[in-house]
Amino acid sequence: MDGVLPLDGRATLEISTEVAGLYRDCYAHPPWSETPEELAAYPEKLAASTGREGFAAWIMRDGGRLAGVCYGWPTPADLSGSRIYTTLIRAAGAERAAALTRNSFELAELFVHPAHRRRGLGETLLARAVAGWESAWLITHPGAPAARLYRRLGWRQDVALPADFYPQLPMSVYILDRSEPPATAEKRQAQLDPR
Repeated sequence: MDGVLPLDGRATLEISTEVAGLYRDCYAHPPWSETPEELAAYPEKLAASTGREGFAAWIMRDGGRLAGVCYGWPTPADLSGSRIYTTLIRAAGAERAAALTRNSFELAELFVHPAHRRRGLGETLLARAVAGWESAWLITHPGAPAARLYRRLGWRQDVALPADFYPQLPMSVYILDRSEPPATAEKRQAQLDPR
């Protein structure tokens, strides 16, 4: 396995065909089961993402083949004009949404080829993405395999999003807050995820 390679938006666009292929390999299957139309729309979403201010990506290869991708950007102070931010505000309220995202890294995507899962790639990519950030956030399905990774690494499920955000699956916002004492984070997580 090759090491982690950081990329800016331009460099990510240069390998966008590879990234889109890996996305298909990951999201065409359960639990996501994206439709052919959703998968076909991904390259355009990726191109738009690379233009975000502060966009940063990290990739890992195995023998030259793309094995994992992670990217995101600093969340802007202005949360208007985005379906994701509008949904978050609707679910959490404007004040809470601003508090969750203020000075945070927004992890837009993390995906690892199925043949390379459970080998530490996701954890390695995630660590690089949030290095230096006191807080970060992402959206995922609480039952997705990656959600277990996030919880193990100290992320907590915070806000459930409305069902119309992603009709196929329930989605939640996960938060990494390194300023919160671990006992407080664990108590809050236990309230959301009783065992």
